[in-house]
Amino acid sequence: MAERKEYIERIREKLEQWNTELTRLEQQARDAGEEARRNWETRKPELEQVLADMEQRVREARNHAGDTWDATRARLEQGWQKINRELHELTERLFPGN
Repeated sequence: MAERKEYIERIREKLEQWNTELTRLEQQARDAGEEARRNWETRKPELEQVLADMEQRVREARNHAGDTWDATRARLEQGWQKINRELHELTERLFPGN
């Protein structure tokens, strides 16, 4: 059970880091010019939804102690991979080579 709590806490901390990263990317897009800002504004709602989905998965993992840990962890890992992929793709599109 301790492993589960520690893992969920690490994911929660990573989500906080990604929220901070979104704020940084937004400022970087504004500083980069009009096209980057428009691209950012187009993709931002999608990214916010991905993060919200992951936050929901974390809440569910905390509240569903009856689920098998393997199934819970797999759902969290899947969500985390999606977040990483989406943010990486956006960063590359907005700020190539950054």
